[in-house]
Order: sequence, then C-alpha cells, then structure tokens
Amino acid sequence: MMRLCASSAWLLLFAVISGAQAVGAGVPKLDVEQSCREAQTFSGTDNKLAYKGCMQDENDALKQLQQNWSRFKPENRSTCLAQGLSPMPSYVEILTCIEMYDSAGMLNKGSAAGQMNEGVPPVTPTPGAPAASSPPAGGK
Repeated sequence: MMRLCASSAWLLLFAVISGAQAVGAGVPKLDVEQSCREAQTFSGTDNKLAYKGCMQDENDALKQLQQNWSRFKPENRSTCLAQGLSPMPSYVEILTCIEMYDSAGMLNKGSAAGQMNEGVPPVTPTPGAPAASSPPAGGK
C-alpha cells in the first residue's frame, strides 16, 4: 500500500512538472496568480497591496530564474522545481531553493580547496601580549 502511494505521488509530481509550459530557457510557467490570491487571506487589512507585492516578488524571481536557468545545475533545478510546485506554485520558492544549493556548493568547494578564509589575514599575536591558554585541569 505504501509503495502504491509513493508511486502515485511521483506520477502526480511528474505530471505537474511535464505539464508546465516552458518560459524563457526552460523555466516552467506557473500559476502564481492563484498562489498570490490565496495568500491574500493571510495578509491582514490591505488585500490588494498584499496581492500586488506578492506578484511583484514572483515576477522578479521569474526574471532572475530566466536569466540564470542554464547556469544552475540540472539536479538542483529538478529538486527545486519539485519544491516550488507544492503546496502552492512559487518562483520565489524555486529561486530561494536554488540559491541555497548554490551557496552550499560554493561553501563546500571553498572548504575542500582550503579557501574558506581566503582574503582574511591570519591572526598573529601582538608582541608582548599574553598567549591564549587552555583552562586548568579540573575546571578551576
């Protein structure tokens, strides 16, 4: 039964992704208007301003995705696309996800190459300053 549910979930996700129309260089066309309309219910007093701000954020994220889509790793695009489609479609979610993967990848590259502190001068003790010591044994 669990296997059937998992298979159904993957088929549904595949259908949603493959049903998305391509925009620009592979960025899917999402119905973010519906997402922003649904988000209005959580916005408090000014629903129109919330909708307008939501749509502005989504359009800005779409532009950034269109400009950089081919630069992103295919596995990150796939993972983040799946995340950005559910529960409500959002270019902001997709962009944020991809940016986190990019940042993590850059940190891992820097760490592996020993460049995490590149550009940061090493700490050198000041002449005559006491050297840092560890606490005495026994915690006193």
